Amino acid sequence: MSDALVYVAQNEIYRFVYQALIAAGVREEVAELTAKGLWSTSLRGVDSHGVRLLVHYVHELRGGVVNPNPNFVWQQTAASTGTLDADHSFGHASGMIAMRHAIELAQEAGTGFVSVRNSTHCGAMAYFGLEAAAHDMIGLAFTHATPKVQSPGATQPFFGTNPICVAAPMQNEAPFSFDSAISQFSFNKVHQYREDGLPLPENIASDENGQMTTDAHAAFQLLPIGIYKGFGMAMMVDMFSGLLSGMPTGDDVSSMFDGNFSHRRFIGHFFGAFKISAFIDVDDFKQQLQMNADKIRKQARLDENIPVMVPGDPQKITEAQRRKDGIPVKPFDIERFQTLASELGIEPLNTSYN
Repeated sequence: MSDALVYVAQNEIYRFVYQALIAAGVREEVAELTAKGLWSTSLRGVDSHGVRLLVHYVHELRGGVVNPNPNFVWQQTAASTGTLDADHSFGHASGMIAMRHAIELAQEAGTGFVSVRNSTHCGAMAYFGLEAAAHDMIGLAFTHATPKVQSPGATQPFFGTNPICVAAPMQNEAPFSFDSAISQFSFNKVHQYREDGLPLPENIASDENGQMTTDAHAAFQLLPIGIYKGFGMAMMVDMFSGLLSGMPTGDDVSSMFDGNFSHRRFIGHFFGAFKISAFIDVDDFKQQLQMNADKIRKQARLDENIPVMVPGDPQKITEAQRRKDGIPVKPFDIERFQTLASELGIEPLNTSYN
């Protein structure tokens, strides 16, 4: 098979992921929210957390890591706070349900905060932050992750990549969205480099002895951005996601890729929604945020061929392209998807978009 990327219509990607989850026994509501999370993430160009993970998730379903028919338990604990027990559902579904509860709380109280326990990997955090922005709110989303980030001065990791997302509505375009791990790469991206047989960039990862490496196969842990500053942000996210939810924290957080598909993960998340109109006129807010973004983009370029961008710009550009041209999928993943379709008895992925 050629190494050339295959461009698949974006609606076909969603169809395939949704039908695969349904055929694997996932309840309709959970399948829909999870499929939308994977599809929208690939649409925005964050391929490390997108549809390529589908086969892994089906393995988790078969092994018992993920509960296909969860009993979500919501409890409001104060005027603007609540908890959600995800019953080991997909993190995409439990996270979106939690964010919608946070939005409901914020509609009444001005702010809403929800802690999630007993969840699993939830993908890209922008999926949740953008939901709040769609309701004229500022969205906040945290999750802790597999311990894969080297502690400054140590040879081993303690915290995960523990991403942070803040999203907010803008006047004339899709919302602002800052969604970032506290390392330059996620370990899912390292897996991509392994699959592609590519070396890692410098200052991304280190081996099991704590020595920096560009060998994707030797990479054992990631380096935090800003050294102790990124490490401090990881500890902060762990506090919100693990300590507030009562889930394992630090180096006790379970691994996503240890090959064991029978052990539940016990992941925690934290979501917040801020009703902008409770602080300032929402149109004024969106106008000022738009003005700031436009001014930044018009700053003098260091390199005339490289535009000045604000967070979320690359994803907006990629989404526009992929809605038109399709979502690129590696031949390696196409093969896995077609095998999965045969196993599940669903229609294969239609790759004739070109």
